[in-house]
Amino acid sequence: MTAVCVDTNLFLELYESNEDLEAIATDLSALAKHLVFPDIIIDEFLRNRWRALDRIADDVRKREAGEIRLPSIIRDTQNAASLQHSAEEYDRVIEVFCGDIESMIRDPATDPVALAFTTLVGNPSVRVFRRTDELITRAHRRKLLGNPPKSTGMDTIGDELVWEVLLSNLEEDLFFITRDRTYHNHAAYLLREYREMTSGALTITDRISDALVLVGRRASPALIKFEGRDAANQR
Repeated sequence: MTAVCVDTNLFLELYESNEDLEAIATDLSALAKHLVFPDIIIDEFLRNRWRALDRIADDVRKREAGEIRLPSIIRDTQNAASLQHSAEEYDRVIEVFCGDIESMIRDPATDPVALAFTTLVGNPSVRVFRRTDELITRAHRRKLLGNPPKSTGMDTIGDELVWEVLLSNLEEDLFFITRDRTYHNHAAYLLREYREMTSGALTITDRISDALVLVGRRASPALIKFEGRDAANQR
């Protein structure tokens, strides 16, 4: 059976999406029996979700009205006072909204994306692969040799460890779904290595919908838009 691994970046990008999260989560759940997750992907999501939420809060705060500066000839009118009052009320609502976001940061159970993610990885049909000290050592060696995939940080081995965990646990074909360019840029190397190590075929794509063919499911309109495609061009 073909395995499907969805990289951390796809889940984190859901925080910035305007599309129906429930519909996208349903599409992902349809792949449950095919899904595999190195545990480092779960860790990466849980430790980086706050950054995504914090960016949203910062963006919202930038929309605060603040003090309304008006020319002196209209500053003392009744309508000017009403305008300033409305701006102050608007800013109070902004702060309440940011408080809601901060609550999501503190409590993942109130975060819709985190809830969808933890529900997915907790599905009994989904396989979670645990890292070992040996695999961490291999990931360090891969980093030192400069072999892909390559994490951007000089002192991190996240991508290297994801790859080593997959190589050590899989023998079947694999759809690896990511928007991380290190996988796409080094596709030829990774496809060859995957076949040599597992005897399986590797497909690297940035579209979850490409894997839905495995379960005979058409992507939802929400997923199509999230992937940046027009519904008319759905494959």
